[in-house]
Amino acid sequence: MRDKPQVSAIVVSWNAKEHLARCLEHLAQQAPHELIVVENGSTDGSSELLSARSDLTVIDLENPGFGAANNAGARLAKGDYLLLVNSDCELQEDALRILAQVLDENPRVGIVAPLLRRPTGRLQRSAGREPSLLTELLKKTMLHRIVKYYTYGSWSYDEDRTVDWVSGACMMVRRELFKHVGGFDERFFMFMEDLDLCKRVRDAGYDVQFTTQTSAIHYGGASQSAVTTGMLLESERSVRLYFHKHHGPRAVTAIRVLSMIEAVVRSCFWMPALVAPRMRRHALSRLKAYPHLARGNLNPVVDDSCVVGRQRPSRIRS
Repeated sequence: MRDKPQVSAIVVSWNAKEHLARCLEHLAQQAPHELIVVENGSTDGSSELLSARSDLTVIDLENPGFGAANNAGARLAKGDYLLLVNSDCELQEDALRILAQVLDENPRVGIVAPLLRRPTGRLQRSAGREPSLLTELLKKTMLHRIVKYYTYGSWSYDEDRTVDWVSGACMMVRRELFKHVGGFDERFFMFMEDLDLCKRVRDAGYDVQFTTQTSAIHYGGASQSAVTTGMLLESERSVRLYFHKHHGPRAVTAIRVLSMIEAVVRSCFWMPALVAPRMRRHALSRLKAYPHLARGNLNPVVDDSCVVGRQRPSRIRS
């Protein structure tokens, strides 16, 4: 008989109360597991929702970042496997058992992730090739819409395969491996921390597996109500940090040049949307951000203003 759970599910939430409630409801229908919720300083009543439950452990933090929040949950976890899942994900029935079975049957697989779909049923591209200057060139010039290199060309996410990265919205990882590689790099406040983790897992000799055997609905952006200047700049800082970490300062210089090109290309793309009432607000938020993006990349110093130190839980409730 097991004296510890096979799986510890860690849910990180920030101001996503309604999604969190549905996420926990779906998790309750899964195979027995340990449940840890990291509450990242929400002000929408999430804390009260969690206080009413006795089937989970709550860690209260002051929003140190997505990776740091998951690391805090992992430090308390007892399961052999960690299910890292966003609060805006709803797992398909039996998903937890199926993901654990993939790890049970494939000792060289370090991370496995399910197929992700939008609430409309539309496929979410949630796995791909390791970031490189080529993938960034395609994305920043919007050529990725034509050249599908980043997501393995003609692959339609319709079969299981080994990939370079999977989305951190929902992934299962071996706990000892997660600990061995140092968990998430907490210098990434948000964005790119999942790709960085996948690279370090692969560097440790393990595979990253995408599976179609199960799926999850991912609403996406439940903690981000709109594309803001801050979000785009945070994303850009994370990209630069990733390339500085794995490819060196020369690669960062190339990324800066590509990002200035991106600011021009995407501004031209979004300007026509200003005349469309439904798209005007979204277009404005992006068009306000791109000049900041361009100016920020003129600074020759790697901008680590998003970096936060390791923060211990301010309070644990169980």
